[in-house]
Amino acid sequence: MRRLVTLIPLMFCTPMAIAAVPLNIHVPPNVQACTRAQPCPVAILSPGYGLSGSDYSFVTQNLNRMGYLVVALQDSSGGIKLDRDAPITKQLKAMARVASRSISTVIDGTAVRYPQFDWRHLLLVGHSLGGDSSAQFAADNPSRVSSIISLDSRRVALPRSAGIHVLTIRASDTTADRGVLPNEEERSHYGTCVVHIKGSRHKDMQDAGSEQLKAKIVSAIDTFLAPAQHPKYACDRDSKLE
Repeated sequence: MRRLVTLIPLMFCTPMAIAAVPLNIHVPPNVQACTRAQPCPVAILSPGYGLSGSDYSFVTQNLNRMGYLVVALQDSSGGIKLDRDAPITKQLKAMARVASRSISTVIDGTAVRYPQFDWRHLLLVGHSLGGDSSAQFAADNPSRVSSIISLDSRRVALPRSAGIHVLTIRASDTTADRGVLPNEEERSHYGTCVVHIKGSRHKDMQDAGSEQLKAKIVSAIDTFLAPAQHPKYACDRDSKLE
């Protein structure tokens, strides 16, 4: 795996004016096999608030092993700081909207450099705020997204769409806001995969978490995506990993 660090210019429609989106690009070991005629898959990874894309190496390495080019944003908040004395959900939803624009700019800027990858059927992966950002991007750009893996996102509604496959891995110590998770009927209709990891904590779904937790997350991702070129989007719906 090769990691490239870059900055993508971004014009915000906010008082921030011009900013840059820092990111890491992780190239899969089979990159020589990727061609315009047979492009390899792309994953966009968005971190949780206060974390960076570099804090999810266990996810990145697994996706690289499966043949994905991984574009890891180093920030999902757009440089905005939470005001703990103000309503949190409203702030996080605003950050997710900013991050959705960041993701769009990153994709457009990176795709021209890697034309041998499939930029029309993206996998979005995000933890917490990063999962909310991914869900917001899918709402804003549904035709560009084929699947989402949410690590305990809690504020922005996950897609209800036959065209976007969803795996959401849930921690034991948090509750999503109302309407974020599909209900039983929606899960059945759209094939949404919901995996609860018993005893897991929201903040541990990153490199600093236990090896056992990371192994369970990787296992759920493997079941959902394998094989990478033509994913089955499979899981044991509403399974609880002990």
